[in-house]
Amino acid sequence: MLSNMRLYSGISSKVRAQKYVLTKYFVGEPKKNDFQIVEENLPDLKDGDILTKAEFLSVDPYMRAYMAAYKLPTDMIGGQVAKIIDSRNEKYPVGKYVVASFGWRTHTVCNPDKSSSSLELSLLPELGTYPISLALGVLGMPGNTAYFGLKELCQPKPGETLVVTGAAGAVGSHVGQIGKILGCNVIGFAGSDEKCQYLENELGFDRAFNYKTVDIKKALKEGAPKRVDCYFDNVGGEISSTIINSMNKYGRVAICGAVSSYNDAALPKATILQPAIVQKELKVEGFKVTRWNNRWEEGVQANLQWLKEGKLKYREKTYYGFENMVDALVGMLRAFEDSKNLVKNIQAIHNEVSCSFEENSDIKVFQKLKEELALYFNGSLKKFTVPCKTLGSEFQKEVWKNLQELPYSTTMSYGDFAKTMGRPASHARAVGSACGANAHLLVIPCHRLVASGSKGGFNSGKDRKEWLIDHEKKFSI
Repeated sequence: MLSNMRLYSGISSKVRAQKYVLTKYFVGEPKKNDFQIVEENLPDLKDGDILTKAEFLSVDPYMRAYMAAYKLPTDMIGGQVAKIIDSRNEKYPVGKYVVASFGWRTHTVCNPDKSSSSLELSLLPELGTYPISLALGVLGMPGNTAYFGLKELCQPKPGETLVVTGAAGAVGSHVGQIGKILGCNVIGFAGSDEKCQYLENELGFDRAFNYKTVDIKKALKEGAPKRVDCYFDNVGGEISSTIINSMNKYGRVAICGAVSSYNDAALPKATILQPAIVQKELKVEGFKVTRWNNRWEEGVQANLQWLKEGKLKYREKTYYGFENMVDALVGMLRAFEDSKNLVKNIQAIHNEVSCSFEENSDIKVFQKLKEELALYFNGSLKKFTVPCKTLGSEFQKEVWKNLQELPYSTTMSYGDFAKTMGRPASHARAVGSACGANAHLLVIPCHRLVASGSKGGFNSGKDRKEWLIDHEKKFSI
């Protein structure tokens, strides 16, 4: 059996890494000038070491609260999925991925066998067809926070009523879905009507309420007429006091966070809780998911199984560019996003993707592509209107997987590309369709994969390869 997996890549460990260093404590919401992006040389690899490059980095509500406990200046904390690009450790070969608490940095050298518990490093489990970014979401820390926090602390029983605040967030939406899997009546509170519709219509919550527009007490009477048995608290504040005062005797409360006050300069005032806790003999417990580190794989596998069975759904919000880490964090805290926030580390994108278009009203599709690419790279584009296909049939996925392996600026016809996939040139039309072919469209930025005017059925009046190269000369810098 032949394998292309290598232990030693030959890549020099003399890599200049970038990292975020917190230099000011947060006052209100985080700001870019609270940080410095610092470059550092990484050491040569020793026996047992690996060199990784960040692929996805996570932003989470806990970051806003936890940084107050660190002495400044300090490296910013956080999880990431990273690719091993050099290795002197046979258990961690080049090409594999790890999930680790490396913080906000582009490259890392470490010895996985000697890493401290704070690094929490592990090889990425086999996720099948699911994206590796899920290791920072539904199949990672947020997923396990929901799994262990709900099952171990709330211990919900079929028929009981579960209330979740921050219900459209990565953890809250997951908690509610597990609650439904376990047979509970699930009530969620979120920050917009759109999010509430998503919770009810997509995720199966029994009721969802916009906490900004409803009377919380009336909403609880409507959604939980038998009162509340389990409460998963992500937000804190007065809404939590109201919910806890609406619980049944021997109710259970899991305190996961207090995102409602993370950006407040002063702690908010809320109704006293002790009378309700004592009179109803409630069990109220705060937690960190690291308590269950020794059972981590249990949570991942349980969530993966539910995902495969179609019982769990998820959303991810991705910001592109290492320089946009703070924007991603602020965006999540402002809206407590209805998705898992990730930053795709496209390092020095202008060095790797050097294409800019001149204004030309006659080439409308290029203008539209320019506008949408700009929105795409800053993370604010929800959907391309210019025809692009990245998901679909197994054949489409095969095409795009092979496209990603092409060197930058590769030029070939659809027919020639079909041959690289081990298929006949007659499959050119199918390849073109999988790419979202259009006679006047750069279908794949940075890969000049084009149809021929005489083959494949995509005739634009002249050979598209020459047409595209001609347009590159005219409209690219």
